[in-house]
Amino acid sequence: MLPEWNHIPMYAVLALLGAGAAWFYVHHRLRRRGENPGRTEQAFLWGVLGAMLGAKLLYLLPLLPQLAADLPLLCTAPHSFMAKYLSGGFVFYGGLLGGLAGAWLFCKQRWLSFDTLGRDLVPALPLFHAFGRVGCFLAGCCYGIPAPAGWLGVTFPASAVEAPSGVPLLPVQLYEAAGCVLLFLLLDHLTDRGWPGDRLLALYLALYAVFRFLLEFLRGDAVRGSLGPLSTSQVISLAVLAGVLLAELLHHRRNIRQRP
Repeated sequence: MLPEWNHIPMYAVLALLGAGAAWFYVHHRLRRRGENPGRTEQAFLWGVLGAMLGAKLLYLLPLLPQLAADLPLLCTAPHSFMAKYLSGGFVFYGGLLGGLAGAWLFCKQRWLSFDTLGRDLVPALPLFHAFGRVGCFLAGCCYGIPAPAGWLGVTFPASAVEAPSGVPLLPVQLYEAAGCVLLFLLLDHLTDRGWPGDRLLALYLALYAVFRFLLEFLRGDAVRGSLGPLSTSQVISLAVLAGVLLAELLHHRRNIRQRP
């Protein structure tokens, strides 16, 4: 059984550590090449702000009917409303899309190419995500299905955020953290080989979408929502994968037309 962590906000702690590790990675790569990290770090901060907003909005999206019903609490019990909807509760895909939107807006505002900034920013995404999933594991959210016979299971204490106590569950949070570390190592290697930011981003989105789609079959929390037989994250994974494949097809056709 996991130890009691109810006196420490472990998800927040790991999220901060992940953000720090991602920032250090970006800063270190730029310094190693002798470049001024200022603009890339600014894009990083824009991405962080966009990620926080996007993660919260996607978390609230399935809760909109309940949130609308609780709107009177803003007048009668504002602290209860804030605690219920604004404290905690973040969805990775919302954070990913929001973070990319924030970085893209920064590049548009400064007339910068994402190909250059993205080669250092993209590998930092799965690095941050790995820390966040360890935080989920310690907090007891985003938990797995009951462990089948012969599988390693983890029993969460009663103080866990969401996970049922006393039931051995698959540690899917750690599975995802390990997958994110592998993605980080791959993207870092490809960055060293000169891949531009847009190619790194396309590969990351495609690989993570496939990984997340399959991993969702081992998730046991229903709070993430569903659309028919698929979870919300599986539907988003399919949409992301389709978008990447379409973008790659258009990119390939454009390159063919530009050839002499």
